[in-house]
Amino acid sequence: MDLSAAASELYALLPGEFTATRNERAKAARADGNPLLAKQIGRLPKPSTAAWAVNMLARRRADEIANVLDLGEELRRAQEELDPASMRELGQQRHRLLSAVVREGRSVAEELGVGISDAAASEMEQTLRAAVADPDAAAAVRSGQLVRTLSSNGIEPVDLAGAVAVPGALPERDTTRSETSGKRTGKRSASAPEGEAKESARAPVKAPAKETRESDREAQRRAEEAERRRAEEAREREREEAQAELDEAERGAKQASEELTEAERSVSETAARREGISKELGELRERIAELEDQLEAVEREAGFAERARRLAARLAEQERRAVDRARERLDRLS
Repeated sequence: MDLSAAASELYALLPGEFTATRNERAKAARADGNPLLAKQIGRLPKPSTAAWAVNMLARRRADEIANVLDLGEELRRAQEELDPASMRELGQQRHRLLSAVVREGRSVAEELGVGISDAAASEMEQTLRAAVADPDAAAAVRSGQLVRTLSSNGIEPVDLAGAVAVPGALPERDTTRSETSGKRTGKRSASAPEGEAKESARAPVKAPAKETRESDREAQRRAEEAERRRAEEAREREREEAQAELDEAERGAKQASEELTEAERSVSETAARREGISKELGELRERIAELEDQLEAVEREAGFAERARRLAARLAEQERRAVDRARERLDRLS
C-alpha cells in the first residue's frame, strides 16, 4: 500500500469511519516496516462535512461532477472569445446546475446516513463554483480527496493549499495562461521557439519607428479595451447571478407569504368553528341546567303524587271493608 492508495480508500469512507480506519492503516504500515508511510497516513486530515459530500459526488455521481466541470470549460472558452451572449446563457445554466448538483449531493449523503446542513450545502456550492472558475480547482474536486472546501473570487487562482489529501496527485498549476494572453495582446511568449526568435531578430525592420510606436499604442489600446470588456462582462455576470438569486429569493418569499396566508385563513376558520362549538356547548349546558331543574321539580311532584296515591289506597281499602261489614250485617238481619 502507498499513500495514494491509502488516501483513496480513506476518503471514500463515511465520516464516522475515517479516524479509526486511518489509525489502523498507519499501524499496519508501521508493522510492515514503513514508518514514513505510517507517519504520512497518520497525518491525513479528516474532511469537513461539506468536503466529504463533494467527495461522495465525485465518487458516486461522477457524471454530475463532469457536467459541472464541462460547463466551467465552456465558460472559460466564452470568456476568452469575449462572447457575452454565451457567457450570459452559461452563467444562468451554472446557477441552475450548481443548485441541482448540491441537492443531489445532499440526497447522496442522506442515503449514506449523513445529514447536510444548509451551511454545509452552501460550502458545497462555493466549492463547485470554484471548480467551474478554475481548472486546478476542478482537478481537486475530481480527485475525490478534498479535505476542505474551496472558494473563488472569479479573478485570482483558487487557493488549493491544504485542500487535497495528497496534493502531489494533482497536476501542477497551469502558468501558461498569462503567456497565452500575452500572445493575444501582441507580446512574444517566452515559450516561442528559439529559431523563430532568432529569425525575427535577423529580419529587417520594415516599419518606421513612428509606425511601430503607433502599432504598440494600438495594441495596448486593444488590450485595455479587451480587459475593460472582460471586466464589464464579469460585472454583468455578477449582476445576473445576483438577479437570479433575488428572483429565487422573491419566489421563495412569495411562496412563504402564500403559505402564511393559507395558515392564517386556516387559523381564522378554526377559531370561528371553535367559537361556534363553544357557543353551542354553552347553550346546551344552559338547557341541561334547565332540564335538571325541571327534572328535580317533577321528581318532587312525583313524590307528592306517590304519597297521595298511598293515602287514597288506604282510604279505598277502609271503604271496601266498611262495605263488606255492612253487607254481612244486612245478610244476618234478613
